[in-house]
Amino acid sequence: MTRSPNVLKATLLLVAGLACVALSAGSCTGGLGGSVIQSQSPCDGALADKCGGDCSSNADCPAGTYCGIDGRCGADCVAGDDHCADDLICDATGRCVDPNGGIGGLNLSGSGGAGVGGGTAQGGNCGDVLVEFEPEVPTVVLLIDQSGSMTADFNGQGQRWDVVYDALMNPVDGVVTQLQDIVRFGLALYTYNSGAQSCPEVVEVKPPALMLATAIDAIYAAEVPEANTPTGDSIDAIVPELAAFAEPGPKLILLATDGDPDRCEDPNAHDQGSMDEATTAAQNAYAQQISTVIVAVGDQVSDQHQQDMANAGAGLPVPADPSCLSAPDPMICAPTYEPTTKQQLIDALTDIILGQRTCVFALNGSVIAGKECEGVVKVNDAVIGCNDPDGWQLNTPTEIEFVGAACDTILTDPDVIVEAEFPCDAISSPPN
Repeated sequence: MTRSPNVLKATLLLVAGLACVALSAGSCTGGLGGSVIQSQSPCDGALADKCGGDCSSNADCPAGTYCGIDGRCGADCVAGDDHCADDLICDATGRCVDPNGGIGGLNLSGSGGAGVGGGTAQGGNCGDVLVEFEPEVPTVVLLIDQSGSMTADFNGQGQRWDVVYDALMNPVDGVVTQLQDIVRFGLALYTYNSGAQSCPEVVEVKPPALMLATAIDAIYAAEVPEANTPTGDSIDAIVPELAAFAEPGPKLILLATDGDPDRCEDPNAHDQGSMDEATTAAQNAYAQQISTVIVAVGDQVSDQHQQDMANAGAGLPVPADPSCLSAPDPMICAPTYEPTTKQQLIDALTDIILGQRTCVFALNGSVIAGKECEGVVKVNDAVIGCNDPDGWQLNTPTEIEFVGAACDTILTDPDVIVEAEFPCDAISSPPN
């Protein structure tokens, strides 16, 4: 079941020699990025019979050549010949590389180790710019209602408390167990007993981190439902540390509760004041770039409060328009979740967490407006159109958005591969 959330960030990397790839005639002189110094492309000389073939990886290309981003075999140098500048050497795939690591003199690393690199522009020469898209890791704090009513029955499948725990922590299909390698999880169980010294009482596993299922389970499994439901106070209690959490990626409070809230000032008041306090807390969290999604695990959460909390957590109007309860318009009504079986609960939790995906990507360099369509952008190795309703567009010099069918692919394919290449003269501020 493990899937990668396609929340991606873009990194611009300089690539040397790409203009020499798969040329059927002519020569590539002067080198790109200062890494190649031969006066004639190997594809015009010693490797003429090996360049130009179609490929999807280096394995498809003859010895001494590599697969370029345009899907053709090519080479920048010939192994053993002195065609590379600045103490670089020619490797077995026909690239000028630093013998200490990296390509074209840079040792850039990505999610899988050494990345694709290139020399910086020198003497008026420049390489193309490759945009690599890497997963961003969501941070999710599970805010679980620990009130006494969580002992009530969950549609004949056990106590609400136990069903929620099992949906999250089951070693076979639990959401935390299955997604802990791609999501930073934290835990906050909340309640309030009248005899307690402080309110709310929040049992936490923090800070959020990858591979935290064992640590979460060690705390969660030992807890039991207790007393009250100070939801707004509990959101307020966990937001400051979550807002200060410095790891990149979206932040989410995933609230599982079975009833309307009360509040520390009046633990027995399941009234509008308590509900307003909870929605205000969710709105304040959203103002600090923390979303909140509510999952109702019991029938004591009123429909209007569910919708108000959903809207507050998504930055939409509160109170929610009454039409949201009958004919929800996604422009003004955030989705609500009311699972009635354990599997529906697992599905809802999984969809919410993996829903932290986007079709908008930030770049660490600036594309010059008017030159963006000089770039080549691919989704799953298929070239997509610039300013195409099913392709991509440049929203700002540092932001690319995928639209239509391209966006659908990114959101639905857990293994999607997105790549893009721009001429370096289309980039006004390339990465350092």
